[in-house]
Amino acid sequence: MPKIILSIDRDLQVDLIDAGLDIEQICRTALEAEAVHVRAKQAEADDAILYQRGFTAGAEWASRTAATTELHEIAEWSKIRWRQFSLIPSRNSFVYAFCEAVRRDYPQRSEPFFLVNDSFTRGMVDGAAAVLAE
Repeated sequence: MPKIILSIDRDLQVDLIDAGLDIEQICRTALEAEAVHVRAKQAEADDAILYQRGFTAGAEWASRTAATTELHEIAEWSKIRWRQFSLIPSRNSFVYAFCEAVRRDYPQRSEPFFLVNDSFTRGMVDGAAAVLAE
């Protein structure tokens, strides 16, 4: 494990030790808390990037490929809270656009394909809905 050398004022050191505090544990806890904060910020940035990529993919599908009925079906999902939903690929080409965007093999045409609520999928649904709203 890496070691860190910390320089603090002698009076502060005495005060902390006299108070029964473990300086090393305080520093370790503060560094761990900061690491959690940094990871959370990175995850938020990653989510924002994934959302934007999904939005772009959804908008492209909506403007280039989607039939009106397909687009309306997907746009409805942008108006509600959802955990997952399913589509039959032979009835809605959104599934194929999603699979292409995430580099996943196409599913069976007649089997339900489940989409889960993650940043990319939410972005894709919202991107399609934005094209419809224009």
